[in-house]
Amino acid sequence: MSDNEKKSGFKWFEKLKKIKHIEIYIAIIFIVILLLIYMSNFSNSNADNSDSSSDNLTITAYIDRLESNLEETLSNIGGVSDVKVMITLNMSDANVTDSTINLNEFPEIKGVIVTAKGVDNTATKLKVLHAIEAVIDINNGNIEILSSE
Repeated sequence: MSDNEKKSGFKWFEKLKKIKHIEIYIAIIFIVILLLIYMSNFSNSNADNSDSSSDNLTITAYIDRLESNLEETLSNIGGVSDVKVMITLNMSDANVTDSTINLNEFPEIKGVIVTAKGVDNTATKLKVLHAIEAVIDINNGNIEILSSE
């Protein structure tokens, strides 16, 4: 370091020492920096929460959504009415945290039970079975269709 650099650094330090209540100014600057860091983290966590809430559902909400969609679809089949659906999931492979599931990793459907009026006819029962197989990738041995009449 040259003598000029040492003198200019020393002059700057001397000017800084002459400022009254410099500790207060440093504390205020430090608090402002901390607040800025906190606010940036707070806004990032809000953005993350809004994204994750659209990608995550509670387990019961996920099952309810599947069941209601399947009930609505099956009730549109001719001759079928009063459809009730129960779906069970294989939760051993699911990514579950705090009773929510990540919709990017769907848990495997273990079984489906359907009760409805009008499925005592074999042709109608087969239509319902094929509709379930088309919507859900599940072995037909894990699907049970019962008449509610």
